[in-house]
Amino acid sequence: MSDNSICIVPKLSGYPNNKTKSNEILNWLLSRDIVKPNVSDCVLGSENGYAISEGAKIVSVFPGDLPYRLITNGLEITIGRAIFAGPPDEIICPACKENIVEDEWNVSDWAEYRSDNMLCPKCKQESEISTYIFAPEWGFSDLGFTFWNWSEFTAEFIQEFKNKLGCEITIVYCHL
Repeated sequence: MSDNSICIVPKLSGYPNNKTKSNEILNWLLSRDIVKPNVSDCVLGSENGYAISEGAKIVSVFPGDLPYRLITNGLEITIGRAIFAGPPDEIICPACKENIVEDEWNVSDWAEYRSDNMLCPKCKQESEISTYIFAPEWGFSDLGFTFWNWSEFTAEFIQEFKNKLGCEITIVYCHL
């Protein structure tokens, strides 16, 4: 079995007070017993995860599919500019509406904090990176919440998360 993740990412390249907000979200998840309070190695490539807890059953569409018996089963919180993504099938420019996935596009200026924009290789217009349409979805932010091997979330939980963040969000599904 391979690993997968669900990332909840604000549609803001720079989330205001991202460290404070990450703690607020973590405390909210802890108060609902969705994740365990102790940091562990329950996420891929890090020892800074929060393992799944019993309350996760109430936020899952398929609670029987939650990864209680897997080693990789937790929440990873990312603070610092990151791209939450898998390989893209399409990237649609917001200006010219062309698919640029096969062209020479570049996100390094965004990743290295030089710009929040990306230049379209077709029309040469620069647009804020979150206005491009990536399929499957990509997220670009300095705050993100990655749930490793969890099953689909309820619409209510996604809406609560969005309300807690106070902005539009992107849900990114990755399969490794």
